[in-house]
Amino acid sequence: MRGPKITVIGAGSYFFGKPVIHKMASSPVMAGGTLALVDTNPATLATMMRLARRVFAHARCGVKVIGSTDRREVMGDSDFIVLTFSDRNAHFRGLDTEIAARHGIRMCSSDTIGPGGIFRALREIPHALAMARDAQRLAPEAWVINFVNPTAVLGIALMRYAPQVRSFALCDGNHEPHNTLRWCKRVGILPDEATAVPPEVWARLDLAIGGVNHCTWVTRLNYDGRDLFPRFRRWLAEQARAEKKNPGEKAKPRFNLNYALQLFDLYGAFPTAVSHTKEYVPFFQGYGVAQNVPEPIRVFDARQRAQEMAAAWKVTRDYACGKLSPAEFMTKIGNDHATDIIESMWGGLNKPFYINSANRGAVTNLPDDAFLELRCDVDMRGPRPQPFGVLPRGLLGLTHQVLDTHELTAEAAVTGDRALLRRAMLTDPICNNIADADACIAELLEAERDALPAYWYEGR
Repeated sequence: MRGPKITVIGAGSYFFGKPVIHKMASSPVMAGGTLALVDTNPATLATMMRLARRVFAHARCGVKVIGSTDRREVMGDSDFIVLTFSDRNAHFRGLDTEIAARHGIRMCSSDTIGPGGIFRALREIPHALAMARDAQRLAPEAWVINFVNPTAVLGIALMRYAPQVRSFALCDGNHEPHNTLRWCKRVGILPDEATAVPPEVWARLDLAIGGVNHCTWVTRLNYDGRDLFPRFRRWLAEQARAEKKNPGEKAKPRFNLNYALQLFDLYGAFPTAVSHTKEYVPFFQGYGVAQNVPEPIRVFDARQRAQEMAAAWKVTRDYACGKLSPAEFMTKIGNDHATDIIESMWGGLNKPFYINSANRGAVTNLPDDAFLELRCDVDMRGPRPQPFGVLPRGLLGLTHQVLDTHELTAEAAVTGDRALLRRAMLTDPICNNIADADACIAELLEAERDALPAYWYEGR
């Protein structure tokens, strides 16, 4: 069987560019396939193509590399089309953060919820839908995999407004089987030196993780019918105390486990992506009379992210030009969530993964079309969520609110309807003042005029 044709739109991706090359070079399932690289920056494209050719020649995997700045030239007959593009990521996230903070909203990631998540969706959804239309025409059997934040909002947009295209969305959190292995170690089911979860442990473990991307929760952790949450709560409290004694660098997010402990005690569930989830709730915004403990969330540092991205790109260039060897690339670069899923789908490996798609009854007290991140069986027919059960009340209300915000954002992005945009902003769980929301929207629309579709400004 030949390897798949994978088209990557946004070849210079901070997260995905190197892992997809590594996977296609190392996986027997991918051997003999085609990697089509697309990037609107010719220099970035040339670097990634040079890197891929060097690595594939070293690995002797028989993978063909093609590329273009025009996706339509190379995406025909793709089996998978991965959306991993981003326009001036750090710049716009910094702009969103600064403007939102002026209007009383603090964001620590600025790409999933709040004004940052909403306006990133407004910028990216039109591009994602245009890519989906091209996929429908040129590669109608392809799976379009969204790997662009806000993951859930773009996934909803593809589901609602490009339903004829086969699509789902991903995040790099809850990456199986590593995710379940970590949980087994945390509660003492497996020792720290374990490298895999044995089949007999899988059979005795009841681990339920679900919710909306970046707001997912462990709601159940049982082993042989025994509830292990009390044991986990003791571990979490110990880690939170240690974190207070050594909070880390001031420039980076701190106290994540202290926020997680408060949320665990509130909801009776653990936030698996607390560095994001603390931004989904109003409790750490600093609104109240009493002081936040341990502190209000620290706002996203765009300059630091730009420096991290620049450093990562320098390493990529060094691999591409030969300063670093392809042998070292194969040792130091790993696979990621998306590449593991593609390999399993194409090779019929029947591995389960956490995927963002329609609920389809898995969470019994949410609608079938709720766009959730759940453990799924997945093959070339697509993802099918495994049974989850009920989402506990409290979390159920928060999840409904987040989903409403995301659905309104997707509709606003497609229609350019300012009333819907306003409703999305004021449905968002961290916006609590109408006048502030209106001012924030007005300032962001003006500041990002060059990146937003013209229909936002027609007649004004």
